[in-house]
Amino acid sequence: MLWHIFKYYICFVIAVYFKRSKIKNAHYLKVKGPVIIAMNHPNAFMDPVAFTTLIYPPRLRYLARGDAFKKGIVTMLLESLGIIPIFRIQDGGKEGLKKNDETYSRVNTLLKNNQKIIIFAEGLCIQERRLRPLKKGVPRMVFGAMDAHNLKDLTVVPVGINYADPAQFRGTIFCNVGEPIKIIDYMEAYKTAPAKTMNQFLTDLYPRMKELIVHINNKHNEDLIAHIEEVYREKYYKHHQYHISNLEHDFKFSTKIVDVINQAEETKPYALKELHSKTTHYFNELNKHQLKDWLLNPSKQKSVNYGVAFLRLLVIVITLPMYLRGLIGSYIPYKLTHLITSKKVKVIEFKASFNMGIGALLFLIYYNLQFFIVKSISNSTWFALLFIFISILTSLFCLYISPFRKKTWGVFRVLKLKSSQPDFINMLAHQRKDIIQSFEELK
Repeated sequence: MLWHIFKYYICFVIAVYFKRSKIKNAHYLKVKGPVIIAMNHPNAFMDPVAFTTLIYPPRLRYLARGDAFKKGIVTMLLESLGIIPIFRIQDGGKEGLKKNDETYSRVNTLLKNNQKIIIFAEGLCIQERRLRPLKKGVPRMVFGAMDAHNLKDLTVVPVGINYADPAQFRGTIFCNVGEPIKIIDYMEAYKTAPAKTMNQFLTDLYPRMKELIVHINNKHNEDLIAHIEEVYREKYYKHHQYHISNLEHDFKFSTKIVDVINQAEETKPYALKELHSKTTHYFNELNKHQLKDWLLNPSKQKSVNYGVAFLRLLVIVITLPMYLRGLIGSYIPYKLTHLITSKKVKVIEFKASFNMGIGALLFLIYYNLQFFIVKSISNSTWFALLFIFISILTSLFCLYISPFRKKTWGVFRVLKLKSSQPDFINMLAHQRKDIIQSFEELK
């Protein structure tokens, strides 16, 4: 019931929270019949909530840690959203594991009724750009459902969730859906050798999931790859005729960068170490002077001049009243969300989930409060509705123009440095060129 009440608002929240979002091959899930969705899990509750809204209208349910289900209203709320508890031994001990019999029974019933259920195949949530080993609970659930109800049309659909800046507001999410795996194809072997067949299923599933995500072999290369992506993106996109707003192109680009780095770690470790040193020094200098890499990109220099800077400043001045109105309509819940999340959430995997959840609640309360205050003063429902509409519209304008304002201040900073420290800017430009050359030599 709760899902049906809030689904449209949650869809709106996800659309605002992410700068861009895309799902590929959604048709694999928009089918009749029981489906188990095997998904990676880098971002706590954000993963299933965002995916559920992007795949809508099919209703998805998913398994979550059983220790989150406290007695009373919490359990009622979670279950009304379609969340099913599953217990790990580290969460509920042996008593918790016994409760999983009920969980498996509920899952089997849902699948019998042609429902779709998300399971996090890695068994834990860690914010890494790689697929961790899959847990044996996945085939137990899959083949357990077959044993219970002989679901001949049961399929397992692998899904890869890929984020840019997963812990940050206004990042991107790319949901990559793979081809379904028909479980009926395993049943003949399962009847004679169940343990071997379940292991074989995991062996087959892992590469199917791995190809759907950006998989970095070693975590210590994540910063290096993020730096290369930022410096090299435009050149690569131009050469391959990619579009900067296409998240599928972005996935292909990141996969290519990662493949080069993964291979170089085995074949050219010293060159890779030197590249890591170069990128670290370059980005440390950028951060020290509050600069972004695009300001030093040769192809952007036509727009990095005082003429363009003052035109951008003029746009900022003209739109300032609307920007200030947007701040009035959104600053308090935005700031409160940031303060609460920063103070209370210490685990990075939960940061985005709480940021979105707390923000969605506070904004809902804040806009309702504005409505009732304006209505009581004006004694007009229509005027109050108009006031709220303007608040939302200007808040969205504030959201979208903020990057433009930040880039404008960046242009002025780099112009000031070009005037006062030209040798320093030339040195950074040379370092940038050297990083691109060094990376291309790794191929």
